[in-house]
Amino acid sequence: MADKPDPVVIRDGEVPDDIERCADIWVRAIRFRDGTVDAQAMAQRVRSAFDNPIVRFAVATSPRSGFALVESGRSNPTEALLRFLAVDPDASEIGVGTALLDDAVERARLGGCQSISLEVRTTNARAIALYTRRGFEPFGESMPHPLGGDPMQSYRLALG
Repeated sequence: MADKPDPVVIRDGEVPDDIERCADIWVRAIRFRDGTVDAQAMAQRVRSAFDNPIVRFAVATSPRSGFALVESGRSNPTEALLRFLAVDPDASEIGVGTALLDDAVERARLGGCQSISLEVRTTNARAIALYTRRGFEPFGESMPHPLGGDPMQSYRLALG
């Protein structure tokens, strides 16, 4: 009989206490995915996101670390924006990313949002598979990433 994986423990993120921890997770996840990263620029992107109105900031603490940051939609306040979702690179295939995504979607729904959107690199097959399994659908044209230039595709999930 196979052992059951440990349940994912998610708590409310604390600003400012958790910001540097999350910036570090983001940088390490990008380095793991891409092999290289401008650590300073990527960490600053995470830090600056906390200046925007937050719908949900969640931190996974077990069995591995991760975080999700959901902002209020800038042009449409009824749409939430999943700005960041990252998991410690050692945590692949144990459900932390899925748990954080499900938490983000539920909190946006409970907050009265009608939809939640995100942007993902078109080459990030693992992330796209996760989002589409959870019902997100692509919309609009792909656009270049503001830092790296890689094509980014928007995805949206209706919450109503």
